Amino acid sequence: MRKNKLILFDWGGIVESHLTGYSCVQAWEDLFVACGYHGDAGIFKSLSKYRVSAIVNDKEFRKVYKEIKKDFNLTSDYDSFVQKYYEIFDKVDYYEDVRNYELSLKNECYVGILSNLTIFDKVRLDKQVGLNNYDYVFLSFELSSRKPDLEIYEKVQEQLPFNKKDILFIDDREDNVLSAQEFGWNAYCTNGLKLEEIKIICNSFLKD
Repeated sequence: MRKNKLILFDWGGIVESHLTGYSCVQAWEDLFVACGYHGDAGIFKSLSKYRVSAIVNDKEFRKVYKEIKKDFNLTSDYDSFVQKYYEIFDKVDYYEDVRNYELSLKNECYVGILSNLTIFDKVRLDKQVGLNNYDYVFLSFELSSRKPDLEIYEKVQEQLPFNKKDILFIDDREDNVLSAQEFGWNAYCTNGLKLEEIKIICNSFLKD
């Protein structure tokens, strides 16, 4: 019988690559170049102010894209931007060994995903991990809030039958982990290149 505990994993940086191979970071750079951008690199960090992973639908994203297009002097219209997004991000690498380990934990506890995603990412996420394999899936754009805001942890907790002490969250960003800890969850910062560390963290949590 599975323990009445939940391990929530971030996706980007834990399963999907942000560090090696063709990464999500590189995909953003290539997307903006394909859309006419000629400025400096660092697009991934620059996008945080637009909160694209908290945009709930196409209509709202279209509005925000007008700002992005103006600020970065892009030449692509919105529909072309979306098409290029799907084409480019479909090439992003991911860590199959981490995905397989996450799913193996279902024999011991409940497993879920909590990730900041845009409305265009869910298809790719499903292709990489198989969303039906997880007990819980919480995506920022569907919750209209994003990490590290405490609001997203509150919204997730409201939907869970677990006490805070019985939830473990693993993410690759320190700010996301610190806010989860402040909320009262067990949370650790690591990344998908450190599978052995992830295993140690999960095993320790499940032994308690």
